[in-house]
Amino acid sequence: MVQAPFFRLLERLESGKEIPPYILLHGFNESLGEIIIQTLCDRFLEKKNDFNYRRYYFDRDQDDAWEEIIGEARSASFFLQAHKIIVAVVREEKKVKLSKADRSLVLDYLAKPNPHTIMVHYISMDLSKDDYRQARRGKIAPLAADLASAGAHAVDLDAMSEREVTHYIKRRLQQQGITITASALEKMFDLTGEDFASIIGQLPKLELSVDRERSLDTEDVEHMITGIESHSIWELTEAIEREDVSRYLDTLKYLFINGIKPHFILGTLIAHYNKIFTAKFLLKHNFPLADIGKVLQQPQFLMNKFIQSVRGFSEIRLQRILRVIYHIDLELKTGGDESARLLLQNFIFQIRHLSPRTRSIRR
Repeated sequence: MVQAPFFRLLERLESGKEIPPYILLHGFNESLGEIIIQTLCDRFLEKKNDFNYRRYYFDRDQDDAWEEIIGEARSASFFLQAHKIIVAVVREEKKVKLSKADRSLVLDYLAKPNPHTIMVHYISMDLSKDDYRQARRGKIAPLAADLASAGAHAVDLDAMSEREVTHYIKRRLQQQGITITASALEKMFDLTGEDFASIIGQLPKLELSVDRERSLDTEDVEHMITGIESHSIWELTEAIEREDVSRYLDTLKYLFINGIKPHFILGTLIAHYNKIFTAKFLLKHNFPLADIGKVLQQPQFLMNKFIQSVRGFSEIRLQRILRVIYHIDLELKTGGDESARLLLQNFIFQIRHLSPRTRSIRR
């Protein structure tokens, strides 16, 4: 089976090249499969309807037979209105492996696929990263080997680089007449912890929320991606500065309940304390407050409160906080969401441990 990374197949489809007749979509980032399917519909179908676009499901409640699916695939004709896209969606891990009879049906079809049908074999399972890794090794890889054919393509939805994602974002926004700054792109990667699928998923929100000037900068991206209002971040940082454990944990819980991911929160905290660090340097060198606000893109209505917070920080304490944050950031990149939540909850206790007055009390 031909192995094609996500962006390679997407570029092939968008450039008008020949569409493979059979595509196996798999990856932990299974939501990206919908982008491939929609692009196929745009390219191959005159207008999507119940006749030319069919989905079949292999899950706990429904078990459509491959015999019916293959029969539907063969029924398409050369008339444009009779082209078809057939999507077989596998939702249960135990149904990834084909039975002997189903394997024979699929391989027979692959030996002579209908050129007027696109078959999409879509592995879309709700699994944790660890469970998916096991399923990939034990079931998905053998399936790809089983379907080995010169006309079949396997698409790894997890295979992508930061360079490819950056190029895709720029190109897609450009098609909408939207420009994005280099710093805004960098902020997107910072806030999402290099979760590339999450970045791609944020694009519709960015496109809808763009201002009249059709441009996106750092502050736009930070607000639109995280959804965190300034007051929530101020409550979180004020709780940290006052070492108010109860207030910090309550605010953190509020953000989690409202769907804010740990990577977003940590990215915003990193940006906040780096702004404080930069502002301390600029104040030390007698920069005017107005210029500091412009450099840091700090809203005017928050400027006085921000500068007051900056002046209240000692450089040593700020460096220690940044050291703790970057250590957590490193650990977040190797753990899941549950681990990330626990690390953020423990953050306030680590800050208290750094406090001179806390250590004096212990003595």
